[in-house]
Amino acid sequence: MAGMQMAFRHVILDRDGVLNRESEQGGYVREPAEFHWLPGALEGLAVLRRAGLRISVATNQAGVGRGLMTLAQLSAVHAHMQAQASAHGGALDAVLVCPHAPEDACACRKPAPGLIEAAIARSGIPAGESVLVGDDARDLEAARRAGIAAMLVRTGKGRQTEALLSNPAVTAYDDLLQLANAIAGPLMSIQEIFAEHSAVTARAARELPPLIERAAGRAYDCLRGGHKILACGNGGSAAHAQHLVAELVGRFCEERQALPAIALTADTAILTALGNDYGYEQVFARQVEALARGGDVLFAISTSGNSANVVAAAMSAQVLGCAVIALTGAGGGKLAAHADVLLPAPASVVARIQEVHTLCIHAIAATLDELIRRQVAQ
Repeated sequence: MAGMQMAFRHVILDRDGVLNRESEQGGYVREPAEFHWLPGALEGLAVLRRAGLRISVATNQAGVGRGLMTLAQLSAVHAHMQAQASAHGGALDAVLVCPHAPEDACACRKPAPGLIEAAIARSGIPAGESVLVGDDARDLEAARRAGIAAMLVRTGKGRQTEALLSNPAVTAYDDLLQLANAIAGPLMSIQEIFAEHSAVTARAARELPPLIERAAGRAYDCLRGGHKILACGNGGSAAHAQHLVAELVGRFCEERQALPAIALTADTAILTALGNDYGYEQVFARQVEALARGGDVLFAISTSGNSANVVAAAMSAQVLGCAVIALTGAGGGKLAAHADVLLPAPASVVARIQEVHTLCIHAIAATLDELIRRQVAQ
């Protein structure tokens, strides 16, 4: 990846589908409140900025030419976009707009190359050191006509575009953050890692304490009622599930009675049998069906919030009358709809999410210890 870092000094980004989540109903973003950042977009911009790359946005906005919005409305949306990008460390150097309707047959509307050529000219960086990032076939065609490299993200229309892709030189990435890491280099500096960790944990400290108290309260009520706690997750989240259970069955800070808790990740015979017989999506749900009873609590841990087997476990737990406490990344993913208490780490980088989850687990364990101590003292 180091070669890629040397090759590009200017990244030209499409807007809708790369930065902004397009409405499922279609339509134009007419006001700032309608602009919704895609997961990984803000973080990706910050990675590109830290690497010293120039960042331009080039976007078709035919709604202006069709009279569906004004240039003033569009400027307000872009001022909001630029302010939020800057606030998250990913300042945008230029935003270029084609306001024409398709029937105007202008030279700037993608797939025509005019908008891209204007971005290159304004940047002062040669075309050979510029790359266009898009989600639509017209983005890739505009890059081809402008004579620059192109990359695809799988957000927006990206997955459909990838399925039709005939150019092997175009690389696809899951989102802008993954792409930015590929361009900017494989590793952040040690100082950057600690700085990013500090920023994320500071935000978590502002946002999560009331939710952690609710989670600990639900777990305490469960245990006081003679019920038990179950926990599940994949990979690092599996380790967190076992970490939580270890703190409960053992002790955290103070001596107390052992607490009934089971990690659904720890029995390899069960996991492999269920994976083989029922499919990996059922390895936790089947255990919930066997072990959970109404009044129990399931800790469902997934950095994306979309792990199919964790979501299935949460759904099974709810059917049985169990409460679900979900630890996820920003937004909560599909787990958010099945959580009685949602603890979303305010990050999209997996490492930062996992670091916040460790803090949440320790805070929950400490709060449980205190609640149990008070109960014993009464």
